[in-house]
Amino acid sequence: MCVLSGILTVSLSTATIATSFFSLRKYWDGFGSKLTRVWLNFTIGLILWFLGTLMLMVYYLLFGVETAPVLSIADVFYLIGYPPLFIALISYLSLVKPAISKGILATACTTVFAGSVVSSFFFIIPAAIEDADVLAKIVNVAYPMLDLFLYMLSVLGLLVFKTTSLKGRVDKAWMLLNVGFLMYALGDSWISYAIAKGTYYYGHPVELFFQFGYLLLILAFYIHAREL
Repeated sequence: MCVLSGILTVSLSTATIATSFFSLRKYWDGFGSKLTRVWLNFTIGLILWFLGTLMLMVYYLLFGVETAPVLSIADVFYLIGYPPLFIALISYLSLVKPAISKGILATACTTVFAGSVVSSFFFIIPAAIEDADVLAKIVNVAYPMLDLFLYMLSVLGLLVFKTTSLKGRVDKAWMLLNVGFLMYALGDSWISYAIAKGTYYYGHPVELFFQFGYLLLILAFYIHAREL
């Protein structure tokens, strides 16, 4: 079951990269183009996440390790994958910057703040106060916090394409993107808690969140390429 879960995650991660690369080819207009920057950074970030996922399989299959060591090579790939994804979302939002009102910004921040409070109460704070190495605590807490920032940026995009004059344009894609990043935030919050409690293992049911997350990103990228 553990191996099957890992193979499924790697397969979905690969399909997400392929869909992102297809979008990159479609929107490619030289390095000066903002849309090129969007999809180039999405692709780079997802490749780094794929390498992180692959390294987790290596730890499990070759070394028989259920939980990778703190700040493992897998963690390095995952964590350095976030900046390109941030750049991708920020670059996209810069295309519609005039439509981002103070009200939209406030709504996005409030939504994510509420999610942060709930996540912190149930997962992040319990993980942070566990008797563990300081570095382990930092790494465990970093994932859900970074996910929530991705989620906030995607909420901004959704509000722009749902509530402004741009309503109806690629809103379905942004909705799927929102739910996808929410899946990552929920998954990483649960994993942080499980690792802190010593109950996480490779193939844990929480990995379903990431598998659904990848599936939703695939659909989001496909629909975006089809509609724009």
